Amino acid sequence: MSRASESSHHSVDSALWWLDFFTMKGRKAENQDSLLITTCLPRYLLGTALTESDDVNQDNASKPSAPLLVLMADGVSACQFPKQASQLVVNTVAEKITLALSKLPHVQQPSQDQLPAMPLCLDDDHVASIIRTAVNKANDMLYFPQAYQRVPPLLSTLSGLLCIGDSIHLFHTGDSRIYRVGLDNLTVLSADHRIHRGEDKGALSAAIGADGQLDLQQSVFTLHQNECLAIMTDGIYEHIDEVELAFELCTAATNMCQALSATHSLPAGFHASQTLCEHAFTEGSHDNLSMIMLSMNAMPKPSNLTENSGARFECDGSHLEHNTSATHDTPRYQLPPALEIGGSIDGFTVLSIIARTARSHVYWVQDKDCNDFVLKSPSLDTIADGHYLRDFLQERKIGLSLSKHRRAGESAYNQADPNRLQAMDSNKAHVHGMGSGLSGSGLLRYYPVPASTTYLYHLTEYIEGESLRDFIERHAPCDVWQTYDLLTKIGMAARVMHRNYLLHQDIKPENVLLTKSGAVKLIDFGSASSSILKGSTRPPNGDLHYAAPEYYSDAPKGVHSDLFSIAVIGYELLTGQLPFGSQELMNPKQTLVMPTQPLRQQNIPPVSQQALVRALHPNTNVRYQAIGEFLQDFNPDNRARSRDPEPLIKRNPLLVWHGICFVQTVIIVLLLWVHLS
Repeated sequence: MSRASESSHHSVDSALWWLDFFTMKGRKAENQDSLLITTCLPRYLLGTALTESDDVNQDNASKPSAPLLVLMADGVSACQFPKQASQLVVNTVAEKITLALSKLPHVQQPSQDQLPAMPLCLDDDHVASIIRTAVNKANDMLYFPQAYQRVPPLLSTLSGLLCIGDSIHLFHTGDSRIYRVGLDNLTVLSADHRIHRGEDKGALSAAIGADGQLDLQQSVFTLHQNECLAIMTDGIYEHIDEVELAFELCTAATNMCQALSATHSLPAGFHASQTLCEHAFTEGSHDNLSMIMLSMNAMPKPSNLTENSGARFECDGSHLEHNTSATHDTPRYQLPPALEIGGSIDGFTVLSIIARTARSHVYWVQDKDCNDFVLKSPSLDTIADGHYLRDFLQERKIGLSLSKHRRAGESAYNQADPNRLQAMDSNKAHVHGMGSGLSGSGLLRYYPVPASTTYLYHLTEYIEGESLRDFIERHAPCDVWQTYDLLTKIGMAARVMHRNYLLHQDIKPENVLLTKSGAVKLIDFGSASSSILKGSTRPPNGDLHYAAPEYYSDAPKGVHSDLFSIAVIGYELLTGQLPFGSQELMNPKQTLVMPTQPLRQQNIPPVSQQALVRALHPNTNVRYQAIGEFLQDFNPDNRARSRDPEPLIKRNPLLVWHGICFVQTVIIVLLLWVHLS
């Protein structure tokens, strides 16, 4: 195993789980809920597990290098001893899972002065089997005594999370809920096991102890950066408006993630669970109220930096600086080392090296389920380039914001395998008549990286195809219809960004990918910035032949700036040449005049020529202000609607000369007739 792969496992081992929980009896005589949070190891290794069943309000940080188990059970009030039922469930499930994990042959038994090192490469199916066996054992303990010994029935719901490394195993039965909470989105991961009767809340259709065959929901997923999980009983979510609940949870997640990234600790006075429980109580809830909120934060590695293990930089939101001592308690990222084929990082194995430059490394990688991705990381040479690293972080933020699924009811992004989600998008498009927010946008899809990683990199979809640069080198000059098709696809992709108040600012053939199906993907959001904030625009890096001249002057920047770059690509597609040199574009005092002779030589329709002339005009007020308007005028079918038709002598010179000769003949005849008469 390569050194990079070893480092990635260390980063998982040092992950921190931060928890905030609260439970209260509410208006009932006793609290029938039971909560249990444990690191899933025998008590003689890690001490007594944290159990909570009475009224309590704590902010607790769990710092295990072992699996974390979180359980919430809600005793059913219809049975005679609901409190005993919920306690029996959480204790039994925790004991069975702990015992099963401790008996695994590859668990290392620690010395007295060491914390145990649990394996993080457990097979998901094996873990799921351990969970199901433990829950079934709890179900047997509640169900069979009442079925065969005629004791009072014991019933309880159960919602649990078993966190092993980056994998989170969800198991659930009953009507409590497990939420996945992002900074601006909320998704229910659990199913409500209820039978509805009209408009009332209905009755439980599944619970521990209700039947010999248990209806248990199980799934496994990965939690990503800037995400939290929340578990709550029905007494909370039933009495808080859905929109208000989403707002409060997302606000709490934002505060939690920002504090963890800045200080590696929960913010002072953070009581999100208590606040929501008390909110539901004031809204008239008559049930017990319990909630757990948890988030994972990567723990910086204490090991010394080496050339092979990468380099670290610190980020406090305002500056980036090279860190070699790793002594400051601020968010740290480690730049991944240069990986070779077969190497791995955070569970992603390198299949091929796509590109290596002085600024970045790009790899084709696969995860453990053989899903394909592209992983892009900064080069180690950029460790002292704070501006580039800041832009790299900004690119990931923009990419994720543009990659969200916005259709109501759709799963949170990357809850399942990203490639499977992509297939689901295409299937659902036939049903709903539209895809997800990104399925047809023409923008590269970004995926969140594991929350436990301390490495800085992007994870995007893998696209089989070629860059527009390769296409131009092989096919230019292109047919006007083929050019119009490509410009339309590029323009529609750019318009998605514009509608999100973003300018791409670096549209060039290298940043346009052509898929095998003929689709276009606009990539590289490193130069993107807000279209409404003054001072956020700047000249792009690299090839400057496609940058609008206003980037080098005080002229306003906007949609017309991206459109200038698209028009340059169109000119290059039609002629195989660039309309301007970079020095011409960088000199704002020089008058730009687009050469039209190469277009005439390719017999480009006049309407298309005129559209390019206007789109490449140096005056931003003359230029098109909307991509759709440019594409409409560029369309070769618009000859009849040309605002400035080509002179007749150019369109049909023979007819013009025949007409002139005819007029001269008539004049000569008239003069002869006058003279003779």
